[in-house]
Amino acid sequence: MNIFQIVCAFTSICLNLVLTYLILVKSPKKLGVYKYLMCYISLFEVFYSIWDMMTEPIVHSYKAAFVVLRDYNGSVFDREVSFVLVCIYCGLFGFSMAIFGVHFIYRYGAVNKSFSERFLPGNWVYMLFAIPLWYGTWWAVLCYIYFYYTDITDAYMKETIEYHYGIPIKDSSYIIVYFQPTGADGKPHPDPKIFFAIGCMWYMIISSMFSVFYFGVRCYWQIRKTINQSATVSATTKNLQTQLFHALVVQTFIPLVLMYIPIGILFFFPMVIWELPFTTEFVGYTIALYPAIDPLPNMIIIKCYRHAIKDFIMKIFGRGKRGDTQHSLNTVDAQSGSVVQPGRSAGTRFV
Repeated sequence: MNIFQIVCAFTSICLNLVLTYLILVKSPKKLGVYKYLMCYISLFEVFYSIWDMMTEPIVHSYKAAFVVLRDYNGSVFDREVSFVLVCIYCGLFGFSMAIFGVHFIYRYGAVNKSFSERFLPGNWVYMLFAIPLWYGTWWAVLCYIYFYYTDITDAYMKETIEYHYGIPIKDSSYIIVYFQPTGADGKPHPDPKIFFAIGCMWYMIISSMFSVFYFGVRCYWQIRKTINQSATVSATTKNLQTQLFHALVVQTFIPLVLMYIPIGILFFFPMVIWELPFTTEFVGYTIALYPAIDPLPNMIIIKCYRHAIKDFIMKIFGRGKRGDTQHSLNTVDAQSGSVVQPGRSAGTRFV
């Protein structure tokens, strides 16, 4: 397995487990359902990284097709089981697409009471947890049904896979998106079934992107509105709201660069039979990198987690903890914008 992917996987597992601990132990008591959503995301990313190490995926495009392949030579899994592993790996990518959107939908509901009461009343908020499961299952099933390897695809991909990776085609198991197979006349012809499956995947990607950008922008303006409409907003509140905005920017930028753009490149160019002047293997790297750096914004920007990490580091170096006054946690009432000290009651809150 590529050393970069191994490093990313171990980094992801360590950071996400640390973040899960911080969420469970160091979160403000009034964080609400958001606490469980953050744990859900962190534990998913741990599982994703473990599956990435087990599958050892390689992403490669060639003319009118792209593949996600696994070298199963020396593995305990045969070609058929390896194909299932790759399908599940791809399904986890679909799961992650939904996670992005769900995260921002909840964030907006937390700062907009009318939206939350209308669309996420009571236990309905937990339905957000089911959406990624649906997307992940849908994506994996599409891969299993429509992207199965055949003798024809083996012949088509044999030369390029063996040339670029030194893997005999019969030692590789893969899903293949072959947009325009060569017909009896020697010309490429679009495969309607493949375009249908990819259309479903584009729907999942676009719905995820829409949720991230639409609810991200709405969330930002709602935060600004909360500050502007509050006559007694303190400097502390403004600082906390600024932290939330910075977190939104980072959490939008990371999936855009590491997930949306790479998968868009991978889907588009083979579809129009436009061979890229560079290898698309980088897509596998960006997907492996995402869960390794995704925990960092929460660990760095959210004050209670950042302070807990600082305390731990200071304790290691024998400097003890910071003063109790520095340990005080403030939360923001999402509706009023007021600062609430620990132990006091308020409505829906963000750190």
